[in-house]
Amino acid sequence: MMIPGYASITIVLLLMVAGASAYEIAIDAPSSIQVGTPLAVNGSTNLPDGVSISIVLSNADYTTNEIETKNVVVQHSDENKSFSLAFNTTGLKKGQYKVEVTPIPDFSFLGNSVTLRSVVLVDRSDELTITPPLQKEYDGLLTIAGNGARMINSGVKVMVTSSNGTPLLGPEFIGTDYMGYFSKTFPIPGPGDYLVNFSDANGFIGTFTYTIAKQRDPAPAPDVTETTVTPAPPQVPTVSAAATASRDTPAFFAIIANPGPVHVFTSTGTDWVLEYPDRNGTIQRVHEAGSLYPESLIFQSDGNTTWVKVYPFKYEDNHTVTLYAENALDVQASRSGVDFFPTTIATRMVPAGVQTSPLPWLLFVGAGGIGTMFLMRKRD
Repeated sequence: MMIPGYASITIVLLLMVAGASAYEIAIDAPSSIQVGTPLAVNGSTNLPDGVSISIVLSNADYTTNEIETKNVVVQHSDENKSFSLAFNTTGLKKGQYKVEVTPIPDFSFLGNSVTLRSVVLVDRSDELTITPPLQKEYDGLLTIAGNGARMINSGVKVMVTSSNGTPLLGPEFIGTDYMGYFSKTFPIPGPGDYLVNFSDANGFIGTFTYTIAKQRDPAPAPDVTETTVTPAPPQVPTVSAAATASRDTPAFFAIIANPGPVHVFTSTGTDWVLEYPDRNGTIQRVHEAGSLYPESLIFQSDGNTTWVKVYPFKYEDNHTVTLYAENALDVQASRSGVDFFPTTIATRMVPAGVQTSPLPWLLFVGAGGIGTMFLMRKRD
């Protein structure tokens, strides 16, 4: 069936008018951002003024769960009206997310619109272990310390801001040792929340929040007319680690601490011997307590890792020892410590009172027995 010429022209004009008047909306968002960074969504549309647009942030890993909805109202009279909004990603888990425009009443057909964007939230905070507590009372200083298995003999970049976004430190590069440990102490202005952003050569790691509380008011002075009780000394933070130790296979512990005195002591039940290098590198040996009391020592830390070797006094003992440390950031049991102690210390350079291997006694008894048999044969 042929369409008259005037009818064809009418259809073309109608299509042109429909195309020119089609409503569209387009949104854009970054494909990947760090957890804790605001997720910015920008958009443009030619919808009429006053139309409300809802944009939803949802996770998109396995099931879709709505997290937050933002609304914008089309304004201005220009042809392509633009808008922007941001979603807070603090506290969200790493993974796949999406931002999407929900259906708009009375505008079911939106032409070539872009109403969906995928976003990946990046967070590697599980690769980092923070050693000091994230909460403490204000004392004028903040220590950030920890370790990461992927940061051995390299470093970590930190940036510290207050809760209102004021920069306090960095970006600054802090070196790590052969076990991936790092530490940095710096002054802070007062109580509050401090956000520490960590990254390395592979990019962003994660953000940790340190909450610094106001110092508690001192207790009021007791009434001198009443009986007073001497208060207990304040509790000193203690860290610990455990390992099995024998005379042939001692336990080695790495102690991470800020500069200052560190008190180290063992568990009880076994008569332990402690060894550690002093500031001159000389191996010092401590054996005074016996099995009923912990063996202990105090050394002055210079801020680097200090190694302590532990083994039982009795040659036949083979037990688990727990090593505690006060005023330290962390204690780790590691066989790597064997490289810091001469191999002859435990078996040859034995102090007075430390039991050695029973082998020399067995040799003496064996030699005596052979001599006795020789004399008996001679008499026969």
